[in-house]
Amino acid sequence: MAYRRLAAIALLVTALGACSKNGVSPFAHGNAAGYVDMDKVVQAHPLHVELDQLQAQITLLNGQAQNAPVPQTDEQRAAQAQMEEQLAAADQQFQMQMYQRRAYYGQREAAAIAKLQASSSGASAPIGQALSAQAQKVQQDAIKTLTDFQKQLFAADAQHLQQVARQIQQEVMLKVGARRAQLEKQETDYQIELAKQSQSQRLNLKTKLEDLNLSQEDRQQAESQLANIETREEALINQLKAKDNADLTAYENSLQKDAAARYNAERVASMQATSDKLKARQQDMNKQVQGQLSGLGSQYQQQVANANAQLEKDPKTRAELEKIRAENQAQYSAEFQRALSAYQQTRKALVAKYSAIGHMQFLDDVALQNEAQSLTDQRRDLYTKIVDQVQTQVSDVARQRGIGIVFTAVRGAGSAVDLTPQVLKAIAALPNPAPSASPPAGSPSPAAPTPLSNAPSGSRS
Repeated sequence: MAYRRLAAIALLVTALGACSKNGVSPFAHGNAAGYVDMDKVVQAHPLHVELDQLQAQITLLNGQAQNAPVPQTDEQRAAQAQMEEQLAAADQQFQMQMYQRRAYYGQREAAAIAKLQASSSGASAPIGQALSAQAQKVQQDAIKTLTDFQKQLFAADAQHLQQVARQIQQEVMLKVGARRAQLEKQETDYQIELAKQSQSQRLNLKTKLEDLNLSQEDRQQAESQLANIETREEALINQLKAKDNADLTAYENSLQKDAAARYNAERVASMQATSDKLKARQQDMNKQVQGQLSGLGSQYQQQVANANAQLEKDPKTRAELEKIRAENQAQYSAEFQRALSAYQQTRKALVAKYSAIGHMQFLDDVALQNEAQSLTDQRRDLYTKIVDQVQTQVSDVARQRGIGIVFTAVRGAGSAVDLTPQVLKAIAALPNPAPSASPPAGSPSPAAPTPLSNAPSGSRS
């Protein structure tokens, strides 16, 4: 694995050095130049094994997402559609719940602060109490509007996908019916052709059997020949029918597989369109709410500014203010983690439920994406940590050797001193780090609790 983003960047012995445009850095001491093979050093770092393990987990998760099984039957497609609808509803419910709880804690914090401000200023009522009630009404109306819009979209999606499923299935049945009719006609034509081929022999045998003077032995022989003709033709016809039935089954399976892929593509497109509509509506609602609150906000901010001017003069009141904010944030964070855990368990239960209904193992794409992103973030942070430690060791070695400039790319190093062996020895002497815990592949990664000043993002990526 290459680490070329480090190439042509010089390492500083002192903290006051700066990267130059030519890929070298001047050091505070010494005039000699050196170079370090950064790829080799980074790969030798004790934490590089963990870096590879994280990459393997990311690759595994991406492979699971790309190779998700495709429903083959109507029962499986219906189960998947219901599961996706329930997962989307659970996600929206979680985000709405967190939005409401964040609003609740924000309003509670604002009320406590307003009460503190009123107390410190000697006012008879909390600052902005009336304005807060109006703002709360605006937010509640916005939440209800967005929830109603979500229900309409989900209902429209369900109706649309049912219609698509019926249309695709009708196309399959029409094609299968046409192929069946074609094969049946071929079987009939073949049966007629066999009858024509044996018509003369069959007629002669029947005529022979009508002769009353025919001996018993000749009669038995003629009857046997006639029966053999019937048996042979029946066997040939049955053989053709068996072949046609196998061909028809293979043809129908191919059509059903194609139908499942078409339906799944339409389902994914519908879900994406619905998600885009929800996001667009939420953005519009946010702008609308912000516009409605802007007038109230300016009045409130003026009241708060006046009260804060008084608070700044009282250290005890400032301490109480910080305590209110810290307690509210801590309580919100704890509630967020509990709600997130319940939400993740709900997603797992829904996947298990509809996997059992559809008799196939469905995957939670959102959980896989979140887990892959979490591992990607861990790997990025770990890589940064490795690079920082390597830079420290390179700086120490360069200082000891009196090196003033260090190249981090082997190419172009010229006659510079190779510091790589010493840096490798220094890296090897680092204490073995304790392995960092990472969740098992495929499990939903916990999201960080959203500060009260920001909107909750839920767990969708």
